[in-house]
Amino acid sequence: MPELPEVETVRQVLIKSGIIGETIHDIEIYKPKDETKKRTSLVKEMSEEEFINLLKGKTIHEIDRKEGKLLTPKQKELFEKHNSEEAKVLSFCLGNNQGPTKLTYCDARRFGSLRLQKFEDYKKSEPYQNIGLDLLNDQINPEYLFSCYQKRKVSIKIALLEQDTISGIGNIYASEILFATQIHPLKKTNELTYAEVEKIISATQSILKEALQAKGTSAFDFINPLAQEGSYQHKLKVYGRNKKPCLTCGNLIKKIEKETNNRSTFFCPECQKI
Repeated sequence: MPELPEVETVRQVLIKSGIIGETIHDIEIYKPKDETKKRTSLVKEMSEEEFINLLKGKTIHEIDRKEGKLLTPKQKELFEKHNSEEAKVLSFCLGNNQGPTKLTYCDARRFGSLRLQKFEDYKKSEPYQNIGLDLLNDQINPEYLFSCYQKRKVSIKIALLEQDTISGIGNIYASEILFATQIHPLKKTNELTYAEVEKIISATQSILKEALQAKGTSAFDFINPLAQEGSYQHKLKVYGRNKKPCLTCGNLIKKIEKETNNRSTFFCPECQKI
């Protein structure tokens, strides 16, 4: 999933680009060029036609975030480099011309979906209600997180990627957080001390804030809505550094996958002893 710094970067760029106050005058839903490829409906809980008709003529008043990728048609070469025609899913055609004329939702792996919900109670509805506390906006109580982890016996790397307890940590930042706290990625959650949970919260918030200031991590395909890359990839301590010297002790960084649900996990066996 797009991680918290990247999603918050998208939100901030959209606000600055003049999206708020724009009116949606049409919506284009892209179909796969290969007609033999089936896709599940992008729109949930109503038909795509109903979704389009309900949004036509509506004005954008606010932008909040949890997950996703939205792009405006700036810097065309970068846009096309990171987002093929197959990645484009839906475009909102905007009518006031104060900001960009088109806002495109891209989802190359087709993990996302769109829902229309009432503003006053959407946070009580699925899938929003199943997403855990926001690591930058919500108060994360160490006692709460420690209690949640004590009830389970799963590796901390896997737990950090789950979004139902705390949200916003993806694969890249999970490795960085555990390196910063000197916790082995395979250590079981019920074996963590209270002090270690406090370190996880502190390191997580520090790393995510620093990554947000760097406009995200463009280690793979992340670009913001203006097709600009982030720069936090230049500050990564362990992620993507398999068999390279640890920046702290000099021992070689190790990569594992099978043990962490086939997600690439990087750590220093010396600094992060189990």
